[in-house]
Amino acid sequence: MKKGEITVFLSLMLAVLLFFFQACLQSARLAFLRSQTQEALELAEYSVLSEYHRELFDRYGLVYVELGYGSGLEDTGYLEQRLREFLKANLPKGSVKALEAWDFSRATDNRGMAYYEQAVSLMKQKTGAAILDQLRSCEAWGEQAEEQSAAYEETKAAEEKNLEELRERRETEEQIYTPDPVSSVNALQAGSCLHLVLPDTGSVSGKKAVLENIPSQRNCLAGSGERGIHKGTAANDLFFHGYLLEHFTNAVDFLAGDTETGPWLDYQIEYLIGGKDTDIGNLESVCKRILAIREGMNYAYLLTDAGKQAECEALALAMVGVTMIPGLVEAVKQALMLAWAFAESVADARTLLSGKKCSFWKGDGTWRTSLSGALDLGNSASGFNQGEDSGGLSYKDYLGMLLMTVGREKKTMRSLDVIEGVIRRLPGCGGFYTDQCTDGFQIRTLISNGREWAAERTFCYEW
Repeated sequence: MKKGEITVFLSLMLAVLLFFFQACLQSARLAFLRSQTQEALELAEYSVLSEYHRELFDRYGLVYVELGYGSGLEDTGYLEQRLREFLKANLPKGSVKALEAWDFSRATDNRGMAYYEQAVSLMKQKTGAAILDQLRSCEAWGEQAEEQSAAYEETKAAEEKNLEELRERRETEEQIYTPDPVSSVNALQAGSCLHLVLPDTGSVSGKKAVLENIPSQRNCLAGSGERGIHKGTAANDLFFHGYLLEHFTNAVDFLAGDTETGPWLDYQIEYLIGGKDTDIGNLESVCKRILAIREGMNYAYLLTDAGKQAECEALALAMVGVTMIPGLVEAVKQALMLAWAFAESVADARTLLSGKKCSFWKGDGTWRTSLSGALDLGNSASGFNQGEDSGGLSYKDYLGMLLMTVGREKKTMRSLDVIEGVIRRLPGCGGFYTDQCTDGFQIRTLISNGREWAAERTFCYEW
């Protein structure tokens, strides 16, 4: 190859190499600008999500940006303004030409399922599968209690009808009046139960809430819905129950004197179950259901205790005397057993409300009342054994059982009622609304940073 040809070839090669290097530099520059833009978007996401509602996080472990920012009026424009500021701060030579945020996921979406998912996630990270065994035990106890309670109510109705018919027959045929040994107990059962289970009702909270415009009652703002990560299943319900029992107060917290009264209603788990506007109303609703559980369980035990059955039979014989009416003594005996089971349930409820544990399945060593004390229930304010049963269940365990009987949507929305009611009564939080709380949204933006970049990105908390 001649010298001139070599020069031309090298010149052409140099031109190709210069073009190649220029293309590489341009590509590197664009990659740097793209990386810088993506980093700015990521930092903007961290920054805007760091403005989560502090009181909501501190009290309930939930991470949400409140779109009202304390004003009570949702202002997504302010959120967009904050995003612009954060982007600009991280783009020294760039500018934000356009930005829009939309598709907000709200805590109240799908009747609270968006919030349900975050609560379930929190408990799974916090406790893992360990809590499942405990809550599954509550579920099993609840099923057994429901069976025994239903059997008790069925037996009670049948035995009361049978006894009344036999008493009337005796009066007609033998002209002899048969005493009703349990009339006073029946009267107590028909009345308010709080004066029975709480000898000192002066310690009961008198708080009342206004159940108007609360999340469960109003038309909440609609968002993009839940993420579908922790769907409403039986297993996830158990984690949600664990969340509720851990983050919401109950009557024993206050009756035992361990907790100072707080904003909104104090008996919050009871509200989730009862849904009434007063602490007294919710506590009474829960106590009636606990009494029903205990009546069934206690009557089931009496059916296995020959000694206590013999005691009831002896008293029935003494009350009835000589009679030719078949089955009358047995009917009075059954009435005595049913009344005794109720009196024992009152003693159990008193134990639970004092913060102590009570055996789920009774035995001779854990039975608290005498037959004479049961028949004098109205006058025996403190005549029961107040000891604690080691290995028994607590009041909170019974609340766990009762929570399982409440529909998923109902307890989810009622818990949002509690959260909103509590937060709104804290200093500076009067404009708080749960349906203005978001934990994820979409943004689209046009950024000028050496060239124009259009980007869409999901901003959300990872849980």
